[in-house]
Amino acid sequence: MENPVYESVVSRLAGILGTGKALESGSGIRFTSAKRGKVTVYHTNLATGNHAEVAFDPPTMAKRMSMSEREFRSLIADLRGRTGRAVSPDPQFNWPRVGLVCEADVAAVVHAIEPL
Repeated sequence: MENPVYESVVSRLAGILGTGKALESGSGIRFTSAKRGKVTVYHTNLATGNHAEVAFDPPTMAKRMSMSEREFRSLIADLRGRTGRAVSPDPQFNWPRVGLVCEADVAAVVHAIEPL
């Protein structure tokens, strides 16, 4: 179910990644720019307590941020540690995810990936 945390992260990521497209499943939205990075934001099928989960495509996001894929995965692992939330990964894509429960979590994700 859509909620304020989900809507906030989608709105703020759109300013960075461009327009997203709703998933056919209705479970979220995907930003698919190879140049800006690929990210999916989910509002259903989440780990208990999360209001949204953000999944990142490591190759495109690392390229966008001028870092190695390993460095990018480390950045997301640190971000996950700061939010302290479990996630419910999609085994089909297995992109690293960050669970969000509040606006501070949204701000942390946006700050981590916004342009310098």
